[in-house]
Amino acid sequence: MSIEIKENELLKNHSTFKIGGLARYFVVVRSKEELMDAINFAKEKNLPYFVFGGGSNILYRDKGYNGVAIKSQISNLKSQNLNIIAGSGVLLSQVINFSVENNLTGLEWGVGIPGTIGGCVAGNCGAYGHSISESIESVDVLDENGDVKTYLNKECNFAYRESIFKDIDSKKIILEVKLKSEKGEKEKSKEEMKNIIMNRKGKIPPHPSIGSIFKNLPSTELGASKIPAKSLIEQCGLKGRRIGDAQISDMHANFIVNLGNASSKDVLKLIEICKKEVKNKFNIDLEEEIVVL
Repeated sequence: MSIEIKENELLKNHSTFKIGGLARYFVVVRSKEELMDAINFAKEKNLPYFVFGGGSNILYRDKGYNGVAIKSQISNLKSQNLNIIAGSGVLLSQVINFSVENNLTGLEWGVGIPGTIGGCVAGNCGAYGHSISESIESVDVLDENGDVKTYLNKECNFAYRESIFKDIDSKKIILEVKLKSEKGEKEKSKEEMKNIIMNRKGKIPPHPSIGSIFKNLPSTELGASKIPAKSLIEQCGLKGRRIGDAQISDMHANFIVNLGNASSKDVLKLIEICKKEVKNKFNIDLEEEIVVL
């Protein structure tokens, strides 16, 4: 077996939230073959497993994970006519920069979003009215039998912050994505990205987090288009609420931040407070965008 399997690895070291207990086993994989080796190891041990990328949308529990945590660093990246083909472990930022350097356009809206392209596709990440699903041509997936299947865009069941790959227990593991793009101009794309970065500045909390906790509300709610969850949380007077070192950000109420040594228990308490208060005030059920493991 070519993979290096570690025991008792702290998941907080593999999370943008800097929260999480010990994984019983932990392995980094850089190819389909290594991924299959890791899955086979989990099966031999009769343990559950999950695959993740940047850890930028997952809240790991303090009790840890009694299984095999598999981190994808499958990093192939190339262009093919107007397509970009990227391994699941490539950072979204790398894909965007690669696109721009090759005079391709269509992904500039994603500048500043952390995490890998695999995680981005699984959660159908988005910003500024765009989502990654707009650019997906196809997704190559490894199933639990070790077979590779290609899913076309329409087969991925993309919805707002959702896809068939998001459920960690589904065992449809993204290996590679094919993105469609259009001919662009490098300097024009760079200018657009610069403007987006300037627009984001001062809106994203500087402390460790995993981005927006809740999905924004669909247009059917309150008779308006996409109501920001942060607005509802703010109107409940929860901005800045703190439990331990976990805080509902006073900069962006849909972010919960780690002020130093926050626990998953503290974060989950704040999540429940937000859901309860918004339900009481607006009779609306907030739905988490993040994954809790």
